[in-house]
Amino acid sequence: MKKLFAVLIPVFVASLVFAQDLPEGEGKKLVQEVCSGCHGLDIVVAQRADKEGWQSIVDYMIQRGASAKDEEVVTMVNYLAKNFPKGGK
Repeated sequence: MKKLFAVLIPVFVASLVFAQDLPEGEGKKLVQEVCSGCHGLDIVVAQRADKEGWQSIVDYMIQRGASAKDEEVVTMVNYLAKNFPKGGK
């Protein structure tokens, strides 16, 4: 059991650090919840795309098992396109 905690605590702390990398705004919490269900948020912040590109990425992730309602997808895509635009840092 101690070994399990030794592994889980650093993972939890790392996830909090990466979560702080997301800019504030409508959709942040959704992106944190939906995207981090399958991978670290570092994957998200490393990507850059326009709105159509983010729509394709989010649709692909949903096909692979991510779960979000249609209105949540719209909010997430808008958030991602605003904060992680194609050509941005």
